[in-house]
Amino acid sequence: MKVYINGLGNISPQQTHDGEIAVAGMKLLQTTRNSCIEPEYANFVDPKQLRRMSRIIRMGVASSILAMKDSGIEKPEAIIVGTAFGCLEDTYSFLSKLILHKEDMLSPTAFIHSTHNTIAAQVALLFQCRGYNSTYVHKSISFESALIDGLLLLNEKTANQVLVGGVDEIINAGYTILNRLGHYKKNEELSTHTFPGIKNKGIGCR
Repeated sequence: MKVYINGLGNISPQQTHDGEIAVAGMKLLQTTRNSCIEPEYANFVDPKQLRRMSRIIRMGVASSILAMKDSGIEKPEAIIVGTAFGCLEDTYSFLSKLILHKEDMLSPTAFIHSTHNTIAAQVALLFQCRGYNSTYVHKSISFESALIDGLLLLNEKTANQVLVGGVDEIINAGYTILNRLGHYKKNEELSTHTFPGIKNKGIGCR
């Protein structure tokens, strides 16, 4: 069975959300930690809804809209997301308030948004998709697991259009902890080491 990628949506440290990277190429970055170049989310989601969305949810929702727009498909038949750590910012916010307020007078919003399947659920609500919805939390192979599940659905002909995504975020607390555990490089490194196809001057890619 043949499977095709009909559309892509990506928010990253490169200018990927508006197609500018196809014209200007990938920029040369040298740092131990990169921040995403984010779009104006009000162009994707109603501002009233944005107030209830954390940064990672906004990125996930906006990326899904970009992918669906690129594909020309109005609504996916299945939504599958892969994430290693889930919504870290909301998790940290809830746990911090839990300690600060000694488990009293806590708002449930941060806890609700801290669950790993929040992004897939928000995307489903956005597209009014009532079909298959799943989230994979398999650390570094979370996206690959989601992709394999999507391929299985297509192979079984359970769905014809599947929206598959991967999303994670780095927060200060999480970065500090994982850095102490040795999960991040200690010295700044050029992005050419990560993406060997980037030209030395950073003005194009192959």
